[in-house]
Amino acid sequence: MKQKRFLFVCGGTGGHVFPALAIAESLKKKGIQEISFAGRANSMEQRLVSPHWPFYEMTAEPLRRGSFVRNLALPFKLSKSYVHAKHLIQQINPDVIVATGGYVSFPIVLAAGRLGKPIYIQEQNAVAGVANKYGSRYASMIFVTSEDAVKAFQHPNVKVLGNPVRELPAVETLARPAEYSKGKKAVFIVGGSQGAVGINNKIEESIGRITSRDDISVVWQAGAKNVDALHDRLGILPNVTICSFLDNIYAYMAHADLIISRAGASTLAEILAFGKPSILLPYPHATANHQEHNARAVEHSGACLVELDSDSNELWDKVEELLASPSKLEQMSKAAQKLGAPDAADKIAEIILKKECDL
Repeated sequence: MKQKRFLFVCGGTGGHVFPALAIAESLKKKGIQEISFAGRANSMEQRLVSPHWPFYEMTAEPLRRGSFVRNLALPFKLSKSYVHAKHLIQQINPDVIVATGGYVSFPIVLAAGRLGKPIYIQEQNAVAGVANKYGSRYASMIFVTSEDAVKAFQHPNVKVLGNPVRELPAVETLARPAEYSKGKKAVFIVGGSQGAVGINNKIEESIGRITSRDDISVVWQAGAKNVDALHDRLGILPNVTICSFLDNIYAYMAHADLIISRAGASTLAEILAFGKPSILLPYPHATANHQEHNARAVEHSGACLVELDSDSNELWDKVEELLASPSKLEQMSKAAQKLGAPDAADKIAEIILKKECDL
């Protein structure tokens, strides 16, 4: 049987790139050898992808939301990107296109659709991105993370499989971090490498209450640009470790009793895959407010609590309420496990291979 060529296209954020990488890894495990990626030059996707897979540079122009003047030249720029995408597809000659979003993906999907190539779209958020939404007319199948996301697509073939994540290590293989003191409840606050201002402010406002408890250990990933200032203001804290970035973040997730986080698709997928109860504070400036929609979908299923940056600061009240109720934490954990989809990438790969390769 002829080996199929796969072309992935994604970009803009890790939320688009990481699911593509997860699906590509699953395809590789299942015997697919010819896999390449397309994205913007000097971009996040190039940095994340090019060490592992062949990477082709694409030109693309975003839709400027709410700005008519800035979008006047968009049709001309899109035409240029379309021509580039068409030449790229003819050069690579892929048999299958997999698009996971970001504006760079739309020219490829448009060109591939008009060339009659099979296209599969994976959408990570409860609110579909513009590129995936408009590109869906060319898709053979669309994979989404929740029933809420199905509503975004007028398409006959949408499957709810969860958000693909990189292969997660088994909890028993991950040593409990030393910062989580033995016998104490572990709270993990994750704001990413840049930190999360809204979360940081609420935690700092509550620091007196946090440090007054000797039955908890808190690891606070505050972001590289914030750590020194926080240490200067707060000094050494008895039960709180403030850090910039964690290499082995999965160990901190796996052994946490409660996680406080933004609601980006990739991080949220990992939290759910580990079956962890959480308090989510959606990033308020996310495109189309998709992080709040992500968080509300999880909240609706009983796996998290939600607090907005603009809400009055009740974050630590929520933490204490949950830590005081092991049964509530267990209930939330079970709800998270139902939503979590650690095998989503494998399932997506299997469906595509069955349809395209008769495997």
